[in-house]
Amino acid sequence: MAGFLGFCAQSTPLVAGEHSLPFRLRGENSVFPTPPYRGFVADVSPQEQWDNIPTIGKFQILVFVGMLESYGEGAGDESYVHYTKGGMPGYYPPIVGKGGGQIGLNLYKPFDIFPEQDEAQKTRGRQVEINNGRLAMLGLFSLISEATVPGSVPALKDIIPPYDGNVMIPFSGDFSIFS
Repeated sequence: MAGFLGFCAQSTPLVAGEHSLPFRLRGENSVFPTPPYRGFVADVSPQEQWDNIPTIGKFQILVFVGMLESYGEGAGDESYVHYTKGGMPGYYPPIVGKGGGQIGLNLYKPFDIFPEQDEAQKTRGRQVEINNGRLAMLGLFSLISEATVPGSVPALKDIIPPYDGNVMIPFSGDFSIFS
């Protein structure tokens, strides 16, 4: 779901457009908007935004997500049983206090403000989450398909800008292992 919502948010002028805040003084009595990173290009599609991120920034994103994935797959909790070995699907072990005590919130229920649920409600919630995730994957692939092959998703025709790169090769503009 984060991918689909991220694509939608990155398509808005608030994220993809010119950034007007925060301002920083440059030169003599001049105030210019500060771009979010060096090399920022305004008014481009989400795929082009990824292409414009410096290589080191891409690696930072991938390493962070990889750390969360490895912890969620059982690297951080001894009592954790993987869902393929009889554990609970969708369970993410608590992360508070890990990382040398630097992590202060859990990823799931960070503030613990919701009331406890019985097992029937939890089971229904897991099924709803699985279905929402499937729908979000279909939505994300429909957006990517329309950008790659204009007109392939009739409902999105002329809404999603075309993209001539290859989204399946995320580092294509940075380097190649084979060259």
